[in-house]
Amino acid sequence: MLEWWRKKVHMKSRENELPSIVFLLRGSVVLTADDAVRMCQVAWGAAAPVKLVGIVSDGHYAIEANPLFFAFHSVAQRYQAEPNALSLVQQRCWEQHTSWMSVDLVKSAPELRASGMYAAAYKTLFYFVFKHWSSDTLALYFPCEGVTLPNLGDLVESIRWCRKNGIDLSFLR
Repeated sequence: MLEWWRKKVHMKSRENELPSIVFLLRGSVVLTADDAVRMCQVAWGAAAPVKLVGIVSDGHYAIEANPLFFAFHSVAQRYQAEPNALSLVQQRCWEQHTSWMSVDLVKSAPELRASGMYAAAYKTLFYFVFKHWSSDTLALYFPCEGVTLPNLGDLVESIRWCRKNGIDLSFLR
């Protein structure tokens, strides 16, 4: 299982993308395996037992919340991506972040789309967002969608801002 996960996480082609939410962070942080498990327990522990099933390297962990598997990453450097056209508000988030953290559902986006479970995958990931949204989060980035959701204080207000500014968040429904 762990070897499959390593290969899946490191593939870059669009067909192998995993639904993922990246937190662009103000401060520099690399979380331990215990930190990652605790954060995942806060998000999903009420629904299922959460356990560490593998360590790829410092800051990169495989987590199980039965029956789902997640990749958890925390990296003390800027996230490298080419997001879609950005407003000044979104661009500022990208310019100011110094580290990032992400949680990925280890199931391919095309497979989830084909089964009609794509929105459900993001709902599952959003439990993590609801529990860990903070002032240290400058923005959320959705790599499969190329969408940046800036932190305007309140998560609901941030989502409303995106919708008012023509940013397609239909994948979250």
